Amino acid sequence: MSESTTRYVQMPPTGKFPEGHKLALRDRVLVVIGANGSGKTRFGAWLDAQDVKLNHRVSAHRSLVFPERVQPMDFLEAESRLFTGHTNRDNPAHHRQHNRWQNKPATALLDDFEPLVTLMVSESFTVSDQYRVAMQVEDKYVTPPKTRLDLVKQIWEAVLPARELIITGNRIETRNRQDKKSYHAKEMSDGERGVFHLIGEALSVPKDGVLIVDEPELHLHRAIQARLWDAVESARPDCAFVYITHDLGFAASRKDATKVWLREYTDGKWDWEEVPESDAFPESMLLQVMGSRRPILFVEGDRSSLDYFIYGKAFPEHTVVSCGSCELVIHSACSFTQMPSLHHNKCGGLVDNDGRSEADIKMLNGLGIAVLPVALVENLFLLESILVIAAEKLGHSPTEAVAKVKERVFTSLNTNVVRVISNLTRMEIEAGLRTFGKGGDGAEALTAAYKGACAAIDPAAIYAKWEKEIARVIGEKDYQAALRYYKSKGLASEAGSVFGVRFHDQVMRWLRGKDSASTVAALRAAIPKIPAIAK
Repeated sequence: MSESTTRYVQMPPTGKFPEGHKLALRDRVLVVIGANGSGKTRFGAWLDAQDVKLNHRVSAHRSLVFPERVQPMDFLEAESRLFTGHTNRDNPAHHRQHNRWQNKPATALLDDFEPLVTLMVSESFTVSDQYRVAMQVEDKYVTPPKTRLDLVKQIWEAVLPARELIITGNRIETRNRQDKKSYHAKEMSDGERGVFHLIGEALSVPKDGVLIVDEPELHLHRAIQARLWDAVESARPDCAFVYITHDLGFAASRKDATKVWLREYTDGKWDWEEVPESDAFPESMLLQVMGSRRPILFVEGDRSSLDYFIYGKAFPEHTVVSCGSCELVIHSACSFTQMPSLHHNKCGGLVDNDGRSEADIKMLNGLGIAVLPVALVENLFLLESILVIAAEKLGHSPTEAVAKVKERVFTSLNTNVVRVISNLTRMEIEAGLRTFGKGGDGAEALTAAYKGACAAIDPAAIYAKWEKEIARVIGEKDYQAALRYYKSKGLASEAGSVFGVRFHDQVMRWLRGKDSASTVAALRAAIPKIPAIAK
């Protein structure tokens, strides 16, 4: 088969394809992703049975017991024994079902390490003997052909460069390259044996065959997964590869592969859907979105950020997806609604207030995006409801503690008033400039649009407006407005000074603890409901 020829995999019937579908593969690779209970293992067993001559499946429930020793046997019988569980080559479908899978292809323990090593040793002995006979009639040296064992050694050592395989006849050992002390391969770690097993299985697939691997990441450190499968795919350019996984990180590592989501398995049928190629989402995010059975909530920050942690606690019924910036939250929420293949799910967004106007908030609400009542997520910790809980937990008078924290916030705001007004002015100017260019094309149209945008912006007037508003906030002691306008990640330290603790860290500990219900409830009550998308 030509390496450039498109490979196809037969997929089972689904709503979109009631008769099934031959799915074209990009780069010879299909990644099937699904949550627990979505029928991944049964799908692998179903696919394996579609072509007993070319398909070869490695199940997730597999034994990694390396054989003590093996004896070479007839190569064709050894090959049949690995693929079907029986040396008899007649009726391979029957033997595969009854011997290899013990009539339980979805649940049986795959115990084929010994047949795999026997096949490779048998091939090695056969090739060596053929080479010896051929050399007796040759008058010049001929390089001996490489066997599966030779290739296993080559790939295994490339994936695990600190180790070395030593193969002598039917005995296989390994050693650390530094201390040179060898030990039998059965003493290798689970990861080392797992790598050996998977390489051997891949190299033993019939020519132009399909290797089906359930949980290809099993027993493998994340650092070597991509290296292993890149090497294996390169070693078998004739084969197609089907990886069945729930690991989104592994799925994303197969960058050019065709990807499919298994949504659910009911009444013997799968609901599956191809993951679309999209410029709107990074693929890792798209995989997370498509795989969720819960509503999606797009938020700012990354998975290590406070946003992700807080909203994960406050919205346990949602799948929280970190987008980075506010602009990307908006972009993701809008793009989601424009992808028909994702309409089985609902989505929304949540962004910081950042001094937004009422008109801006109304516009975002129409897109399904809620806006915090505070400048940024850190200010949630300074809400009066959270301060009351903190006072009760730390043995302070709630009334006195809350009053002291408020006073310190206003003092800090008054000290930094010019910076706060300037930031609010700057954000409003930037919002005004974003309207530039939303007109005709050409130099004249762009010049007119630029002049119009600039003419509509009066920095001094905007500054004066915010100066008046912040003066009102300070004068009226409008604490809620202070938290809405005052953008400072270190503001929580004002509460820490009152309570005598590192307040941010303390609240985080409460949220992580078993008795987090009251704190989570206070946060959830302060965060607006995620609005429905306007039609």
